[in-house]
This record gives sequence, C-alpha cells and structure tokens, in this order.
Amino acid sequence: MKRLNASKLVIGAAGWAMAMAAAVQARQQSEPEQQSVPVPYKASQAGAQVRIELPQRYRKMWPQDYDDYRRGYTLSNGQTLAIAPRGMHMYARIDDGQWHQLVAAAPNAFVALDRQLQMEINLLGDDQVSGWVAMVVPQRTLANGLVVPERTVRLAVR
Repeated sequence: MKRLNASKLVIGAAGWAMAMAAAVQARQQSEPEQQSVPVPYKASQAGAQVRIELPQRYRKMWPQDYDDYRRGYTLSNGQTLAIAPRGMHMYARIDDGQWHQLVAAAPNAFVALDRQLQMEINLLGDDQVSGWVAMVVPQRTLANGLVVPERTVRLAVR
C-alpha cells in the first residue's frame, strides 16, 4: 500500500509540474516583450544640472571672426540652431525663437549675453560639425494644469 501511495504522489507531482509549465508558457505568450533596455548612469550625474554661465572674460567678435559659423545646424532633438550676423554682432536662435547676441567664451565656444544659450561648435571640414548646445527651455503649463518649470537642456549639434 505504501508503494501505491508513493506512485500516486509521483504521478500527482508530475501532473502539477506539467500544469505549471503550461501556465508559465501561456503567460509568456500573452505578455509583450520588453521594448526598453536599461541604461546605466553614474550616480554623480543623477542630480547634475546644466548651467549657462557668462564667463568673466569674453571676446566680442567681428563679422570676419564668425563667418565660418554662419549657417543652420541640426540639433539632436530635431530643432535647428541658426547663427547669423545682425549689424556688427553674431546672433543665434533655435527654430523661430528669439535672437540672442553671442560672444566668444573660448575658441569654438560661444555664450549668449542673456545666458539663454551656450554652445561649442567644432567645424570639421566638408560641412561636418560636432559639438553641443545648452539652452534654457522656458516654463510652460500643460493641458492638465501642471506647470513645468524653466530648465536648461543640452543637445548635440549634428
């Protein structure tokens, strides 16, 4: 009789295992595959905030100084950075936004006098460029009434 009970126990356990395997398989088929991949970041960067600072010493530029930079640049978010002369000064704007007067902070580095834009543009030749733009995104109110505060973002120049 002990043998009979042991065999029933083995058969019952096997049936339970098969039922669990079928349930797991059905669950895996009904759940969508994960579409995102976690990207690690340094803990020291978690609270880092982009700031636009006007250097203590900067250089005003003459038109011939910024001739090579006069054009439109596509940013990593799809917007366009335009750099153009206005009188004797160099100005920049994002898309159809406000124009900001630029000064040279260092070679290939520029800051708007109103601290709304900062950029580094490296001209590589053959119309190739690299660099980045930091810009202030103004406060806005969402449709649900929530207010998104002003913030500064940094984008790649392509």
